[in-house]
Amino acid sequence: MSQWLLKKFDDFSNDVIVVDGLWGSGKQLVSTLVGGFDRVEHFKYNPDYDYLCAVSYLGSMNNNATVTLLQLIAGRNQYYNLIGREVNLRWRDETGPRFHPTPFKFVSRLFSKDGEGIAKKIDEQNISNNITTHCIYPIATPIVDAFGDRLKFIEVIRHPLHLVTHWSRFLEPSRWRRVREINLTVDCNGYKVPWFASSWAEKFAKAKTFDQALMSVDFLCNWMIDVVQSEQYTGSNFHFIQFEKLVLDPATELRLLGKFLGRPQTKGIKKIMRQNAIPRKNIADGPKMGQNYRWTALEKDEKVYTEAMTMIHREGSADLVTAFTKTIKRYNSIWRGPLAEFE
Repeated sequence: MSQWLLKKFDDFSNDVIVVDGLWGSGKQLVSTLVGGFDRVEHFKYNPDYDYLCAVSYLGSMNNNATVTLLQLIAGRNQYYNLIGREVNLRWRDETGPRFHPTPFKFVSRLFSKDGEGIAKKIDEQNISNNITTHCIYPIATPIVDAFGDRLKFIEVIRHPLHLVTHWSRFLEPSRWRRVREINLTVDCNGYKVPWFASSWAEKFAKAKTFDQALMSVDFLCNWMIDVVQSEQYTGSNFHFIQFEKLVLDPATELRLLGKFLGRPQTKGIKKIMRQNAIPRKNIADGPKMGQNYRWTALEKDEKVYTEAMTMIHREGSADLVTAFTKTIKRYNSIWRGPLAEFE
């Protein structure tokens, strides 16, 4: 083992925007909107950020190595962004040109020059990274240590009830056990368990799929609330966005977001809003596009809420449902959004 600590010398000074949230919370919508602010890159999902924070939390990598790798990857990603080395040309992907506010400028990077001038441009113009992560808010210490005052961490929160619907589909074996499924997991006697459930892996492994979804959302929501109440990750580097408020009143939420980022909106943000069907009359009025699991039903929020709650009582084990309803109350006591009135 080397006696010398790892270190990223001569790092960039640009902002690093991280948009995090649980699976199904609406991160992609927020990440896309963030890319509509001045001098912010179009978002991309690089699972390396998730992996590094998770393996550090699990004790499989020390903090020095984790922080150094995060800095190296963020710098490399941003430089590659600007020279077109990582331009995604897939038409269906939300990280591709179809959903970019200025698609021709985005694609033109394929023909751009590289070199030190691009690196200087990133810092001089403070062109920000736009990174999407999953479920890492409670374990964000390596991110905080890596980027310090450069960090702008946005946590997207969504009512737990609707998260369960998404998770119950995602954890179905036909999806969860796909070869192309790339979430970090642990091995519990041959059973695939998500990293965040490592402390209760046997319980996860023995549960039916719907109960796995209930337990996961319940655990992560309470973990997030615990961290919020501890004030471990608060202050000027952190900002919370409620998905429900964003889609119903985007003007207010985007104004607050712009203040947090310290950046004005560009004209392209109107295109992003139109593509994502915001503002909406109902939270469930999602866009009919993209490849992910999206709400598309044009139904009243109360009806969608009632049907989801009925399904949870029908499909979930009684003790887990009882615990989950307590979590909903706890969530509503902190983030009293539009769905709280249906509790």
